Amino acid sequence: MIERTGIGASPGIAIGPAHLHVSQLPDITRRRVEDPAAEVERLIRAEDSVRTRLSDLAAAHGEGSDEAEVIGAHLLLLEDPEFTGEIRDRIESESVCAEAAVSEVTEESATMLESLDDEYLAARGADVRDVGTQLLRSVLGLPLETWDGLEAPSVLVSRDFFPSETATIPPGMALGLCTEEGSATSHIAVFARGMGLPAVVGVDLPALEPGAMIALDGETGQVYVDPTESVIRTLRERREEQERARASAADRSQQPALTTDGTRIEVAANIGSDTDAARAAEVGAEGVGLFRTEFLFLDRTRPISEEEQYEAYRTVLSALGDHLVVVRTLDVGGDKQVPGIEIGEELNPFLGLRGIRLTLARPDMMRDQLRALLRAGTGGRLAIMAPMVSGMADLMAFRSALVEAERSLVSDGLPFAEDYQVGIMIEIPSAALIASRLAPHIDFFSIGTNDLTQYTLAVDRTNREVADRADHLDPAVLRLIGETASAAAAHGRWVGVCGEMAGDPVATPILIGLGVTELSVAIPSVPTIKERVRALRLDECRELAAQCLRAADAAEVRRILEGV
Repeated sequence: MIERTGIGASPGIAIGPAHLHVSQLPDITRRRVEDPAAEVERLIRAEDSVRTRLSDLAAAHGEGSDEAEVIGAHLLLLEDPEFTGEIRDRIESESVCAEAAVSEVTEESATMLESLDDEYLAARGADVRDVGTQLLRSVLGLPLETWDGLEAPSVLVSRDFFPSETATIPPGMALGLCTEEGSATSHIAVFARGMGLPAVVGVDLPALEPGAMIALDGETGQVYVDPTESVIRTLRERREEQERARASAADRSQQPALTTDGTRIEVAANIGSDTDAARAAEVGAEGVGLFRTEFLFLDRTRPISEEEQYEAYRTVLSALGDHLVVVRTLDVGGDKQVPGIEIGEELNPFLGLRGIRLTLARPDMMRDQLRALLRAGTGGRLAIMAPMVSGMADLMAFRSALVEAERSLVSDGLPFAEDYQVGIMIEIPSAALIASRLAPHIDFFSIGTNDLTQYTLAVDRTNREVADRADHLDPAVLRLIGETASAAAAHGRWVGVCGEMAGDPVATPILIGLGVTELSVAIPSVPTIKERVRALRLDECRELAAQCLRAADAAEVRRILEGV
């Protein structure tokens, strides 16, 4: 037996034969053509074919789903003059065959994006390769589906999977996914979680023979090649326990999450669309702890208007009724380009003009968003929070922007919410350390543990070489969460967590023990986290949290948590 450890990207256990997936294309010969116009026609037919296929895939996954968002970005690539426009220009200017132009432009564009070495643009490079590969197959008259060799339910293994490949896996044929590349936030993770498939990514696999027995645990990231009977038996027992727990959690999903001694913990959902809002309510979410508004701005051909934003926010607030909806203002920057917003090249965009820093620097854009939110707030319970706040100056500028938005609405005679809540995200250690000074000026804190962990530990969690160091259970991260919760309690404010840590059942007792009163998680995790809360007692959680704060590192914290 060979054991490897990667990054758990989607929970669950898979055991079965390995299907080794490789996207193979024939070698392309660059040749000159006498009729470039005919080659452009070949390209246009290929674009139409790929466009139809992608539209069908997006519809199959449901409007507003994370998968549909990814596929929608691919559809926009087909209209991008810097991609398909460049392919046409090359055919016409160099009299080159369509397949060579597609191949060359795809490779050049993807390589350029991937060389910038940041999470978002690296993912965009993969998008370009995916769409380019589909175009190339279509130009060559090859079938766009790539699963002909998959004849029995298997654990699918590849260096990486394109989103279009993952989206077209034949139903019932994938037991789980395993890749050498990728991260917990990559497209493969998004699709695996959406499809309910266990997945481990970023794992250094040995050479495998087709059909070799493989087992993986999507929570721990462990992968076993030719597992022993003992390992298989243990994994099967664990899988049965997980299935029983999920069924029990689903049965009680609409009930509140109360600890054994009666302490109420709000379990909300992280969403990105009005469709998500409806799904969240169905699984028992007690509101929205994070509405990512950047999905309204990204991958558009033109800037979004105030009216369009108003309609989107109004729909979400209406869907949640009396439940609180926490909306995060636009959280993009140098690593995520938005139509109509010019951002200069930044050496390290994660430390640059992003989040509240960007919107404060673009007051017209911030005003439009705040006006739209305040107008929509008349139809529900609204909370507005700012991302990437590093200190008092950011917070005061945000509050001033809200005041200015209110004044402009009064001037225009438009109704707006006056009893909304104001909060900030705690993602930067400096904000956590002065939380006691910030608390009097807000109604709540929402802790984004993904970035808080990254900035505290100086670890890029998307980098496979160091990803295992980005552990949100590190005592340094826990201390910052504790500082924030203590400051909130001292001033009568509430504090939530909306990062991945909120959806980690192992971390639930620590967060409760530190004083967190709201957990906002991915929609499918709502029933599971509610059930986890019901098994805990507040005084025991506090004692456990105190122990973990005294630990030397995350490994010691995990040892303390064993069996809890």
